[in-house]
Amino acid sequence: MVDISRALRTAAKTGSVQFGYKETSDAVSDEEAEAVILARNMPDKHREGVLEAADEHRVPIVEFPGTNVELGPALGEPFSVSAAAILDPGESDILEAAKRSA
Repeated sequence: MVDISRALRTAAKTGSVQFGYKETSDAVSDEEAEAVILARNMPDKHREGVLEAADEHRVPIVEFPGTNVELGPALGEPFSVSAAAILDPGESDILEAAKRSA
């Protein structure tokens, strides 16, 4: 079983991750995202847009079990994050969690 918080932190340190709703949506639309991470409390209007784009581009989604306040630190950042795009997982196994969620 993948420890999502550990996998996210590893991806942020050793790979490439973009933070934020707009950046995540753009990465999906530009077909740069290998997976999308969404906080449990992401606003519905933004969530729907990201989910539609991810579905259209066949990008797997990982539903982070915590809030945006918890997702930021899980990614090693001192601010809240409602969505993140994994561009390169680096040494992380986060894509395994994404495959299970898809």
